[in-house]
Amino acid sequence: MTSNEFIGVPYPPRASTREIVLVRHAESQGNVEARWHGRTDGPLSPAGEASLEALGKRLSHWKFDVVISSPLTRARMTAASFSNEVVIDDEFVEMDVGRWEGRTFAEVEGDQGDELHAAFTDWNLPLGGGESLLEVGRRARRAVDRLFSQLAEGQRAAVVTHGGLLQSVLHRHLPGRGRRVHPITSNTGINRILMQSGRLRLAAFNDTGHLGPRSQVVVSHLEEGTPVLALVRHGRTRANIEQRWQGHGDWDLDEVGARQAEALGAWYGRSPTVYSSPLKRAMSTAGHVALDGIISVDGLREMDMGEWEGLTSEEIMTGWPEMMETIYRHGVDLRRGGTGESWGELTSRVANTLADLQPASGEPTVVVAHGGAIRSYISSLTDTRDSHSESLHTPPNTSVSHVALTGRGPELLDYSVATHLESEEMGKS
Repeated sequence: MTSNEFIGVPYPPRASTREIVLVRHAESQGNVEARWHGRTDGPLSPAGEASLEALGKRLSHWKFDVVISSPLTRARMTAASFSNEVVIDDEFVEMDVGRWEGRTFAEVEGDQGDELHAAFTDWNLPLGGGESLLEVGRRARRAVDRLFSQLAEGQRAAVVTHGGLLQSVLHRHLPGRGRRVHPITSNTGINRILMQSGRLRLAAFNDTGHLGPRSQVVVSHLEEGTPVLALVRHGRTRANIEQRWQGHGDWDLDEVGARQAEALGAWYGRSPTVYSSPLKRAMSTAGHVALDGIISVDGLREMDMGEWEGLTSEEIMTGWPEMMETIYRHGVDLRRGGTGESWGELTSRVANTLADLQPASGEPTVVVAHGGAIRSYISSLTDTRDSHSESLHTPPNTSVSHVALTGRGPELLDYSVATHLESEEMGKS
């Protein structure tokens, strides 16, 4: 057994990855008119055309080995904003909604509401006589899996597609528990999926950072009076570089981490309500986004690693091979390092802590914490079955993830948005 077989650890071995960046097309005229326009072709709206400049400027700096688009105009125009060489793939076309094509949502709800709700409850039923959600899901997953099989290690593909199809792809990573736990990907929203050591992991969801630090869906919730949490991972530490399991270890930011936190503050702005883990790396990061001081909350600490605190992955694999195999290969959620926390204990602690915070009104409540703590909480909102949230990639340092505290329960609005770091890091990847 090699260390490469462990992919749920805080610092997995530096293995090559393959990546697919899934982008929803810019706003279409059909979106503006609230119409079902699955396979119906049509133009972008004026606002959609205007948004292509920001998307194109951002993605033109990313390195893609291939750029793929749905055959529909709204997708092809979006892909053309950042690539001159676009491959058309019919498998990434939007779902077929049959006789509902071109009709408004209100018209279908009024005339065929029972059929509409039945199709979204029983995924075997076709939408308007077209495709069923089950068929769309199979087609979407087949297309993504096929593309991954065609990529070599270290390669990255971009796919411009549609909101309905993206829902099926994202369901692998963010399955609902009796309800949808995230909105449809926003127009020009970016979703990143990595293939790492044979496992698909969602690295970013609904990232519209090119349009500003607070997406329209965040703004809409705030305007409706819904509290929104902005979950921020601390900046980089020397332990991150040395791949040490720092847990409760009180490492401060290194030089790069300090620059990351400064860039975060300049991009996201300062907030009057900022909660933070008491550990130095979190408090130092929080100082760059806090307007009126920081509220230290012990329950936001990173996972307690017990006897593994401060050790590298290789040191732990050498010293505790049976425990590592039991946890990370067989999915038994033991306390880390014997005397630390289990993943379930971490998840419960962080979820309870966030539920007890007093959120701000009319603006995001900033919460600065840690990669494992944030990932465990986001995973807890879903119906995932993996024992330590392997279907989600750990958010990068100083990234932001927004969660709306709705009356139905928490809803993930975006995940791992770190646009402020791309000029330095993304262009080199």
